[in-house]
Amino acid sequence: MTDRPYPLTPHELAFEACDVLVLGAGVAAYQATIAAARIGARVTLVGHAKGASPYILGFNVPLGTGVGDSAAQFAADTAEGGYHLGKSDLINVLALEAEQAYTDLRDLGVPFEMLGGEPALRHLSGSKFPRSVYVRAGTGAAIHKALVNRAAELGIERRLGLKVLSLVRSEDRVIGAIALNQHTGKLSGFGASSTVLALGGIGGLYGDSTYPSDIVGDSYALALDVGGGLVDMEFVQFEPTVVAAPTSVRGMEMPTAMLGDGATLVNSLGERFMCRYNPGACEKQIEKARMALCIQSEIDEGRGTDEGAVWFDATHLREDCLRSYVTHYRRLVGAGIDPARQAVQVKPVAHSLMGGVKIDAHCRSGAAGLYVCGEAAGGVHGASRIAGNGASDAIIFGRVAGREAATEHHSVTAETFLNATRPHLTASAAIDPDLVATYLTAIRRAMSAGVGIRRSNVGLQSTIQVISAIHREISTVWNGSVFNPLAPARSAAMVGLAIAHSALLRQESRGAHFRTDFPELNDSEWRRSIEVRLVAEGRLVTSVPTSNLYGAYEQATA
Repeated sequence: MTDRPYPLTPHELAFEACDVLVLGAGVAAYQATIAAARIGARVTLVGHAKGASPYILGFNVPLGTGVGDSAAQFAADTAEGGYHLGKSDLINVLALEAEQAYTDLRDLGVPFEMLGGEPALRHLSGSKFPRSVYVRAGTGAAIHKALVNRAAELGIERRLGLKVLSLVRSEDRVIGAIALNQHTGKLSGFGASSTVLALGGIGGLYGDSTYPSDIVGDSYALALDVGGGLVDMEFVQFEPTVVAAPTSVRGMEMPTAMLGDGATLVNSLGERFMCRYNPGACEKQIEKARMALCIQSEIDEGRGTDEGAVWFDATHLREDCLRSYVTHYRRLVGAGIDPARQAVQVKPVAHSLMGGVKIDAHCRSGAAGLYVCGEAAGGVHGASRIAGNGASDAIIFGRVAGREAATEHHSVTAETFLNATRPHLTASAAIDPDLVATYLTAIRRAMSAGVGIRRSNVGLQSTIQVISAIHREISTVWNGSVFNPLAPARSAAMVGLAIAHSALLRQESRGAHFRTDFPELNDSEWRRSIEVRLVAEGRLVTSVPTSNLYGAYEQATA
């Protein structure tokens, strides 16, 4: 798709219509698909890959089994873990709908681990009580399989292996999307009363990440282009305990749930250093962002290993406990590491984003007709995400998005849709295909260098300078055409700038955002969220409310 001798015409675009169009193929997307279909909507799911769903280790549910947990406590933990930036209406939805979501998944046959006739619960970082339900052989894979099977039983139309290129808007309303079959080069148009965006996060925007490298923030760029706003983009979560060596398992997450089971973190001096940072609880009852900063401090101050890591020591856990982490245990043993006898070197690595497309409690975005869920959406986690809540978010808000999207009734005719696609189907200038890879590599390097765990004015300005130059170069040949091969680099540049500018504007340290030049939390000035949107001529603009409500002054960011 890098060169076409002529643009396609709208008549060469295959068109399908439905009530609800769901973009994505992970857990959030399938939850939305099933929820919409259950109440009678004609649903089409369009997706390319499972994203991060197979790596879900467990999700939080306040079952209260023998420990006194409650939905109210779950909400309180989520709010506190997010440094009180998470939106209370979203947090309440997460807490109040979690148990029903769990029950529905059990009814679909997901084989959650049981103990003495009750759900087995792991105690993850950031939670006061054990509340993470899980499947021994792989939670994400088991949930995804059950949802896929249910979608098939319901007869839901699925168009898999397609790459979403653009949302389509008519009269300020999103009416569907254009997608590409990357094997055949054929385009398809999907018109819908409402569209659910569930295309994942930004992990691949960094040079070293736990996420698939092709996830570079398409969700956020797609939403920006149709008038959606972004929120809390500066809060990038770095998974604190990612294997640094050996190469065969490098990049694999060591579950923080193991720390809840009793595993410890040790520096090169043999010190259980988390007890210095978190007296009394050590590795427990601490959210991931703070843990990542503690680990990075040990490494930066010379108490790390030769690999620039610390030791994750699970040698004193029972073997049956170790083996309950089936995939991790198998991969470590396959790499020649017996976790029952050897500690593993780990370090923080870019993982996910707390922010995303700004939504309300019904998953509605700022663009009419567009609903957003999963890691594509922002607002619930605030400045940091407690362990297990990423999966809870996808599972619960996927249901909400599908349910709410199915209430829309706006017919989209083929003529209306095809007329609206004309700007997307214009010819594109010839582009050197190597330029895309060059741009993406430069963006990833700049993000890793300046917008990592520790940030400063100098580093952020340097990153902004590099990515802004790339964005300007792309803008000179950008006409909105789906045939322009620079689209992935443009998306990465836009999202990178949204993150970097938000981080520069926030002159404090909070959650996953740490400024070496503003190391203190500043509630009086910064207990509020930053929003980003796209305005005329492709300019990104950040806005900061004068209070916890949105509004107030704006600062233009090129």
